Amino acid sequence: MMPRKKQGKHTTRMDTISEGNLPEPLENLRLRLSSPRLRATGTIKSYLETAERFLKSVDGVVKPTDNDLRRYFLKRRQHGISERTLRKEFFHLKKLCLANPGWLWPFDKEDTPFPEDQVSTVALAISVIEALIAARKKYTERERFYLAVSTTFGCRRIEMANLEKRHITEDAIDIPKPMMTVFIKTAKHGRPVKHLVPPELRKIFDAYRPRKHEPEALSTIFLRICDKAGVERKSGWGWHSIRRSLVTCLTGLLPKNNLDPAMLADYMGWAKSSLGGLYGGASMVGFYRRPEILDSDPYGLDKLIYGIHPFLPLWRDEKLTKRLPRKTSTPQS
Repeated sequence: MMPRKKQGKHTTRMDTISEGNLPEPLENLRLRLSSPRLRATGTIKSYLETAERFLKSVDGVVKPTDNDLRRYFLKRRQHGISERTLRKEFFHLKKLCLANPGWLWPFDKEDTPFPEDQVSTVALAISVIEALIAARKKYTERERFYLAVSTTFGCRRIEMANLEKRHITEDAIDIPKPMMTVFIKTAKHGRPVKHLVPPELRKIFDAYRPRKHEPEALSTIFLRICDKAGVERKSGWGWHSIRRSLVTCLTGLLPKNNLDPAMLADYMGWAKSSLGGLYGGASMVGFYRRPEILDSDPYGLDKLIYGIHPFLPLWRDEKLTKRLPRKTSTPQS
């Protein structure tokens, strides 16, 4: 007779979040996160993992008290969990309490954990970005690729981390010489965008095809780029700093070139709900805006932006510049 295997402690699998296989408190949380507005699967999974961890810490308690919640945060902090993570879990557990009848959430905004070392992201000076691009021959193909993506499209770190080989394709719209395009799945509920890869970057995109990375790996790549370029990295610098610099420059360059400022939001893939407040003063401006009807060329917007782009000319080498048509001077922002 075969010996019975020892039963381990049961753990709910968070990769199976369908209806019916979760304890009641977690199922209530799942329902709250799934309806009426459906959150992304990764978001729901993160909430459920935090909630399950908390429920284990109060094993047997039907309705957790404020002291149960305080002990949870205290214990997590004692185990070296960062204030940034505790801040995230603070909102996860608030949603858990709100999802379960009779559970009280005893904290207010002032109780939210706050990382004391949190530094606001700052925009990089144009001279710094010029120095990073000028040193491109010192980089690996991977480092050169991500710097090109960041300075051209202004992607967030998570957006670059999610880039994969399948997102870069040859578009047969320009037969017999296909165009290369890159698909970017924008974060923060933004609209996915498909960009034309400009000629200046074609060799870089040909040389390296990305795979999915952890976001922290992209931060390491940024550090290496700064080191190789001989640029001393300052507090608050990162990929988002380049994004802010690009947005700042284009915000000034678009109206100077008699172009609609809202083109920036279309280019960056910002959420439609954000366009009205930024450019129209009404939330519905973003929902009704359809830039595609203004140009039959699906990459017309990209071509307009590339014509005034503050960083793209820095990627041109001498041989490529000779093959490109001369452009009018770009106003300085």
